[in-house]
Amino acid sequence: MRAKGHLGRRIAIAALGLTLVLAGWGEATEPQPAVGHAAPDFTAPDVDGRSVRLADYRGKRAVLLNFWATWCVPCRLEMPTMEQAYQDYKARGLEILAVSIDVGHRLVVPATVALFMDELKLTFPALLDPDMEVARRYRVFGIPMTFLIDREGIIRAREPGFRDWTTPESRGKLEELLGQRR
Repeated sequence: MRAKGHLGRRIAIAALGLTLVLAGWGEATEPQPAVGHAAPDFTAPDVDGRSVRLADYRGKRAVLLNFWATWCVPCRLEMPTMEQAYQDYKARGLEILAVSIDVGHRLVVPATVALFMDELKLTFPALLDPDMEVARRYRVFGIPMTFLIDREGIIRAREPGFRDWTTPESRGKLEELLGQRR
């Protein structure tokens, strides 16, 4: 009987350890979509078919990573404020990567996203994620969803839903991300 009790405790301890690992109690360098952890790397095509890799920005630029779709009304409202932030902060080291989760025919989606970007006069890169592989890596369950990633590739903020990126609060977050908080 006593051996079974020890075995039960060992199983419980092992299960607790596995639960803690799965819950993200690891080193801060483990890629996971949580604030304070390294942003999961990905490669996605832009609307022109060129591959864009998140890791290419590490050490160079901070990234506002936004998940969106052309049919999403809050996304449509948020995008012009992102463009304004991009114009205000790109010279200081901000990059915006807007990952579209639009799905459809492989020739239609890039054209639809490109038309959307042109219509709203958006100049930051639009990436395509029609199979939602990148969105799954970041555990995106609703859009818009934004992650602020510092120059070292660490997620500093997770912003669910619409955000006006021109408000003093949002500008403060971007300045803090860029290390220019005054």
